[in-house]
Amino acid sequence: MVTLTDVAAAAGVSIATVSHVMNQTRPVAVETVARVNKAIRETGYHRNPHARALRTATTESVGFVASDIANPFSTALMGGIAPALRKARYTLLVANADENPELERDVVDALARQRVDGLIVALTTEASQDDVEHIASLGIPVVLVDRAVSISVDQVLVENTEAVAAVIGEMLDLGHRRVAIVAGKEHHSTTVERVEGWRQAHQRRGLAVDEGLVVLGSVDPPAAAVATTALLGVADPPTAFFSTSNVISLGMLRALRAARLSVPEQVSFAAFDDVEWADLLGTPITCLAQPTSDLGATAVELLLRRLADPDVEHRTVRLPPELHVRESVGGPPDASR
Repeated sequence: MVTLTDVAAAAGVSIATVSHVMNQTRPVAVETVARVNKAIRETGYHRNPHARALRTATTESVGFVASDIANPFSTALMGGIAPALRKARYTLLVANADENPELERDVVDALARQRVDGLIVALTTEASQDDVEHIASLGIPVVLVDRAVSISVDQVLVENTEAVAAVIGEMLDLGHRRVAIVAGKEHHSTTVERVEGWRQAHQRRGLAVDEGLVVLGSVDPPAAAVATTALLGVADPPTAFFSTSNVISLGMLRALRAARLSVPEQVSFAAFDDVEWADLLGTPITCLAQPTSDLGATAVELLLRRLADPDVEHRTVRLPPELHVRESVGGPPDASR
């Protein structure tokens, strides 16, 4: 199906400009109007119900679509979004995709029908390229958070690769040679970038990269626990573990506890994401804390920028996580190993 994104690419203009030409919502140069109309004819674009729902006036509201409202990441993200929108006198409408890409489309479309002025979307893990292009084709200013995409859209992301490389590097420098990483879906950008950091830490030290220590596909605590237990059962088990998310950490720590392994005396552990319950484990967890509130506030900043000027160049902003060095990482139990 031909989308506004296709028309914009063919005409060499932004999606917002195509929308303005089609809906006559602001003056556009005659030459640009001609290019857009020609692109519409040549691509065979036809309006869909979502395009007809485009606004002709502001509603002073912004929609936020959370990938999973139960995940602390989502609530912390809202903690940055809500006050920034309130300061700009916008009302926040929140929808939960519940890690379901079909539901994600439904709630995005529902917010479009509500004629929100803009959208902030934390994509679900299984969101496809078509899903992303659908969101962009609605003609509503949108900012994506956390997951990198290849289309031209405003994005706010975390610096993943270098941050993970630094933590894994610290483990390797302490003498660990079997450092396992348990991560999420293979195609997810955060998974790709964080696992790449794990690889780079080894490569920079001239150490062999054992892909057998990488386990992908853990999307919930039970799956992460199974992955950790399997790693502990190999002939030469890891002496250190790294988790790529708070959800994965929960399952991994449960598995280490079930195996009666003490942290860091018998095994070291570090994670991406800080969690409120980490201090209840007895050993405070070394982690890379995401600047989640800042991600939300920056998303609002980018959205307001685009609302003020729909034709402004798209930006991708990356924010660094903060390393919290605590007590869960030490040297390997057998220094000669």
